[in-house]
Formats: sequence, C-alpha cells, structure tokens
Amino acid sequence: MRGIESFPFLESEEEVFLSNQGLFKDRLRSGWKPGRFYLTNKRLVCFSPPKIKFQIRLDDIVSVSVQKVAVILKSSHVLVISYKIDDKSRLLEVWMVLKDLQTWVRRVYERSLLRIDEETIDKIAMELDSDSREVLIYLWQNRHARIEELAELIDAPNHMDILFRIREVINPTAEKVLGYSILSFENSKVDGETGRKILFSWWIARKKVPKEEDVRRPILDIFDERDHLTVVVELLGVREEDILLKIERDRFELSATGKGIRYQEEVVLPALIDVKRVTKIYNNNILELKLEKM
Repeated sequence: MRGIESFPFLESEEEVFLSNQGLFKDRLRSGWKPGRFYLTNKRLVCFSPPKIKFQIRLDDIVSVSVQKVAVILKSSHVLVISYKIDDKSRLLEVWMVLKDLQTWVRRVYERSLLRIDEETIDKIAMELDSDSREVLIYLWQNRHARIEELAELIDAPNHMDILFRIREVINPTAEKVLGYSILSFENSKVDGETGRKILFSWWIARKKVPKEEDVRRPILDIFDERDHLTVVVELLGVREEDILLKIERDRFELSATGKGIRYQEEVVLPALIDVKRVTKIYNNNILELKLEKM
C-alpha cells in the first residue's frame, strides 16, 4: 500500500494498486486529454492536480474491453470502460490510452467484473494440493477470512505458509484455469451480504449473480448540419440485426436488445426529414443516422 500523502484524492481505507500516465476521452466526439490514472480497491480515478478528471466506482463498471481507435493521427489499442451512472437508466464510456494495457485490462476486470461459480471452483480445486484446496473451498463458502483463520484451518506452521499458498499456488492455478486471480487481500471491505465492514482479510471473487433484463435509454446526440441531421447513438452489447427503427418526418423510435439489456427511446427531431433518404451505419456499438431534411 502506498502512502495516502502521495495521493491526496484517496478516501479513508483506500489503496492504490496501479497507476499510469496516459490519455483519455469521455465523450464520443471529444478530443484526447492527458491524465494520470489510478486503480484502487474502490474506484478507477483520473487525477490531475488540483482535481479529479473522472472517477468510476468499481461496482458501477459493466464491461471492460480493448478497441483499436484513432488516437492523434494513428490507430492504437485502448482500454474501454463502460459504466452505469447514478440513475442507472443509461451507460457512459471512457476510452484510455495506457502503457501495459493488458495488465490494466486484467486488474480492472478482476476488481470489477470477475464472477466465480461452483463449477469453476471445482476445476481450480482439482489442480491443487489438499491444503490449498481446503483454503480455496473455505473462502468460497465464507467469502472472506483473516490469515490467522486460514492458518488455523489447515494447521499451517505460520502465516507465511498461507501467503505462499495464495500467491504461489492458488492464484497462479486460477490464472491457468480461468485467466485471472481469484483471491485478493483487502484492508477494509463491506460484505455485500451482511453489510458488515471486514478488516484485513482475504476475499474470493464475487459469486455469479444472474441479472434480469435491464431497460435503458441509450446515450444519444443529434447534430444539425444544415441540409441534414446526424444522429449518433451508443448501443453497448447490441448486434446490428437486433436494432429496430421506426422513422417518421418529425421523430423516430428506436428499440434494441442485447444480452440482458434492452434499449428503448423515442426522439422528436429538430427539423422535418425525408423518410426516403435515410442512411444508417453501425460500427463498434455506435449507430449513426444521416437524415436528409425536407
């Protein structure tokens, strides 16, 4: 853990895991801006003294991906974070240009989205020795445990034996089977099932929780470009064939269905358009409509 004095934006009991200088943009048509990024046990933060440029709670992240996009006159692979905002009715995205991109992808995913089910635990356990298997299953059943609790569980000679098993046996085995580590140490974390604050404990990645279909309004911009209107709509996780449009002279209706998500919106246009002259392009979850004016 790094000292709080080095990171004035940190909250109480917040720990920095990764930091890196880079570029970001937080709107589809905005330019790239410099910033320094920090991944903590609570948030993804872009801090540029004297203020925070943006911050995303890990619990609000809904997808982590890598895309190849244009970055200042050249194409680069960037980290794309999709996240929900407070009213939970729509999603936002931020694009980040970073060194060591794959490390960031892996660590952000581990901290925000990794879900483990019983079948996965069984696959990992089969690769472990008996004591390491017992530690893993205990954490799966109890969600978290202090190191002395785990040492007593297997009658370990000391705490270093438990640390070795987690860091050199269990997590590397999980990475081989799953692609990610599944155990992490937290100085302080609230147990989502009991509401209790748990101090200085090892935690297992959260269990898989099925989600009902979520109806959202999409992020949408309309640009008046003299002889036509350009409509740009973000539809995360949607295939082109699952987009339905009903376009009239003064409005259009949109519905689109993705995995666990349904977008629905009706938009009144700022000018009358010719319904026979509509151009549609869909690429990288962005729908662009060119609507010729009457």
